Amino acid sequence: MTKLIVNSIDSRSTSTEFKDIITANHSKQWLDTYGVIKGFKNTIDENVTIPSGTNGVSAGAITISSGNTVTVQGEWRIV
Repeated sequence: MTKLIVNSIDSRSTSTEFKDIITANHSKQWLDTYGVIKGFKNTIDENVTIPSGTNGVSAGAITISSGNTVTVQGEWRIV
């Protein structure tokens, strides 16, 4: 299960400070302190369906593990 920790930003402040590290399945999502560099896994270890009317995006070389599939009914871009 993916756990998402939401950080609130005070609109009266002139700076942004994240209080918690955002992770998905224990993988850090941002590689730097300020959220400029997004990290991505490069292996898909599950069956995934991108539904019709949905856009998906991945970065870098992607490997789909043996026995798993990615079904694309919508759009999937790998950049």
